[in-house]
Amino acid sequence: MIRMLLTLCMCLLAVLLIWGEGPGRQTGAQGPSASAESPRDIPALQSAAYTPAEPASALPLVLPLVTAPEVQATAPEAPMDLRYITAKTVNVREGPSTEYPVIGKLSRGEATRLLWLEENGWARITLEGDGMTGFVSGEFLSADAP
Repeated sequence: MIRMLLTLCMCLLAVLLIWGEGPGRQTGAQGPSASAESPRDIPALQSAAYTPAEPASALPLVLPLVTAPEVQATAPEAPMDLRYITAKTVNVREGPSTEYPVIGKLSRGEATRLLWLEENGWARITLEGDGMTGFVSGEFLSADAP
């Protein structure tokens, strides 16, 4: 595998050396044409309103100052409402009923963050460690650690 990669690199290098054109490479047998005009020699590019006092290559490059956007102070988040799993194993589902597919499982004593309670008794939770978010039945949650 390494030999194939090295062979490919060598072939690409050979192709670039033979047919490639770059800033230091001459184009043709005699090099660049002596009759080629530079942009300063072309009358259409010269303007009567603007005549630089110095050559363009001597002008300093001035860039606009870019500052970081101001960070707006955010209100502190409400304290986390931690709830603990009271059953041996609980299914975490995509939606607030048993008709939704299971997306994970939680064991007794695992801490979750309660986001809200649905009217039908299901709770929207999230796990801080892995970011899993889903629904569990509210009857399997307790505010007290087991």
